[in-house]
Amino acid sequence: MKNKITLLTLLFFFSGPVMAQDTLNGIVLDNLSGTPVPMANIIVTGTTYGTAADVNGRFRLVLRADHHMLRISSLGYASVIVHIDPALRERGELTVRLAQSIIDVDEVMVKGDRARLSDPSSSTHNQNATEDLMDRIPGADFIQRANFAWEPVIRGMNGGQVGLVIDGMKVVGACIDRMDPTSAYVEVENLERLELTKGGFDLNTGSQIGGSINLMTEKPTFDETFFLSSEAGFESASMLRRGRIIGGASHGKTSVRGSFSYRVADDFSPGGSAAISYSGYEKNNYKLDLSRKLNHAHLLTGSYLADNAWNIGYPVLLMDATLAQAKIYSLTHNWTRHEPNSVFKGMETRLYHNTVNHWMDDYQRDVREREVMRGMNMPMYGRTRTSGGISRADFSFDRKRLGLTLDLYQTESFGDMWMFSVFENIQDMYLLNLGDILVQHGAVAADYSMPLGSRFISRLNARWDYSRRNVQKDEAKSILKGRWETNDLAQTYSFGNVSASVEYAANPITKFRLSLANVARLPTHVENYGHYVYNYVDGFFYTGNPNLKPERSSQVELGMERWTSWYGITASVYGNYIQNYIVGMSDNGLLDGSDVYRFRVYQNASAAVLTGFEVSGVAEVLTGLSIAGSAAYTRGQNREIDEPMYLIPPFSGMLSLRWDQASYWAEIESRMAMPQNRVARIVAEEDGTDGYVVLNVRGSKVFNDRIAVKVGVENIFDTLYHQHLSFGNLPSEGRNLYTSVSYSL
Repeated sequence: MKNKITLLTLLFFFSGPVMAQDTLNGIVLDNLSGTPVPMANIIVTGTTYGTAADVNGRFRLVLRADHHMLRISSLGYASVIVHIDPALRERGELTVRLAQSIIDVDEVMVKGDRARLSDPSSSTHNQNATEDLMDRIPGADFIQRANFAWEPVIRGMNGGQVGLVIDGMKVVGACIDRMDPTSAYVEVENLERLELTKGGFDLNTGSQIGGSINLMTEKPTFDETFFLSSEAGFESASMLRRGRIIGGASHGKTSVRGSFSYRVADDFSPGGSAAISYSGYEKNNYKLDLSRKLNHAHLLTGSYLADNAWNIGYPVLLMDATLAQAKIYSLTHNWTRHEPNSVFKGMETRLYHNTVNHWMDDYQRDVREREVMRGMNMPMYGRTRTSGGISRADFSFDRKRLGLTLDLYQTESFGDMWMFSVFENIQDMYLLNLGDILVQHGAVAADYSMPLGSRFISRLNARWDYSRRNVQKDEAKSILKGRWETNDLAQTYSFGNVSASVEYAANPITKFRLSLANVARLPTHVENYGHYVYNYVDGFFYTGNPNLKPERSSQVELGMERWTSWYGITASVYGNYIQNYIVGMSDNGLLDGSDVYRFRVYQNASAAVLTGFEVSGVAEVLTGLSIAGSAAYTRGQNREIDEPMYLIPPFSGMLSLRWDQASYWAEIESRMAMPQNRVARIVAEEDGTDGYVVLNVRGSKVFNDRIAVKVGVENIFDTLYHQHLSFGNLPSEGRNLYTSVSYSL
């Protein structure tokens, strides 16, 4: 434990001319029924400033007397952008009409300082990283390997079972041990919104059985000639210091936006204990976008995103990451048809290329004392190079909607490790984990929706995927050909996916939804062609299997939502039957007479079954005072060996009391998880986890629309606990005092 805590928050105040302010009054309505849309989210684009509509769809927003662009969104509706100018204000109350989306099976979160009352998961809190935007969504969890770069888990599914993309682009992590999930490359200042889909019901961005996460980044806008905002923050549990700055400008047909952020954290302290060694990190992130209007219908945008992290400690693993780098380039063309009677509504086409590099080593560790690879320093390196294109065209006719998507990409992956003995007279060794694995993938998808009478809406998703993959490096070919006794390691997959949903509006405030899906997910390149990849969960070395079959999933989900004048509730129950479930089995091709060096190979198990539920609700007890809560549970069973699936989160929930009055906001929150004793003893030698309860308190104050101050205390009682998906039972942070101050021009 540190003897003293130095709290230093830096903020630069910029002086400028005082501009007149005015209050914008508005109402959000359903464009078909004309009924109010309660709790819609209203955000000033390019900023984190906004508000939420009340239960009657009305909102008030204080804005400078200038031009603004507002994004209005709500669960179950398509977002709209509204240009606010002085002439529009003079007309009185603003009326915004939202069109129902094609059946909303997504949890869509829009970044902003004002929470939507209808969505407990979107509550304002300490948005230090992208994970903070997901950690309240029921059914979403994280695999934690360190105090950095948590890997998303959806309904017990992870890794290749979850599609994780940035603006629809495939970005493949370079670390063979999955220390660099794609979500680590996007900071919150670059997020316009985060789209999380549970299950395999949305096939637009990929074929997956667990769900998808699409990190939609901010792009330049043309509504402001210049804007600039900055934020500085501090957290005591890890002595984290962070700062970010965002700016942009537009002139005529050209607009630019840029951002930069920096974070550094020392070793963090768990509840009631001293700091954990090798748990700090340091990183920066920067993004630049340039947009040019070619004419009224065509927009061209070039984007560059870079993320660099170094000195990343993994205290429960064998080694630490010395450097992780990602560079993402893209060029996007938007074609928008403004004619209201046109069937063709528009097309977005994006070409992209990205590079990811990842270095790990154990030079800071005492390698003489460990059991695995004792006396060996093992520097590791991994890289991926991905190029691709994705294009989507949208059509609308007679209240019917059709979206067509073409998705093409190619990824090349490499990974190796050296073993240098600290003892003399022992020869150095070299291990090739991934020998230039080439994956070429193409897919077409269709998304069609239409009303069925006055109360039903239907949606149909279909997708066809084709994937060709092979090993390019001769050394890797020799190893795998010998292991599998074949001269041809190439593999080709071709398969279809389909999902269907029907939504029934029982009345204006109650809806029910039934969704069905039959989808597949491909083996990852590591599952196909990895060589002696060490699994930190079960302690085995894994070999890939080029003969793996895709996992095939049959899913069903029943959901409902109900909104009254003072409360709202959403709930869902689901089942997921997975055939050809990919797991690790003992490798009979290798002698295994040691308790230290144990080997497995990826194989298809007969089946696995997942069932569960999620529920979230909110109730306004007094004006500005609300109670919100959520809960989720997943049960997984491996049918092959009749034991629980491993890495399945326990029952968990959240309950909070929130106060929201004009520029003030406060929350008292309790988060809990029950013990998890349904664990995989055979597959992973998984251990159980105790339950826990932690209490948090948060608050914020907005001074006009320029300055915002946030403060809070997380884990008030300094509880010592760890989450079930935490590798090596790495404990979570103890009592954490945080503060941040932001300023916008």
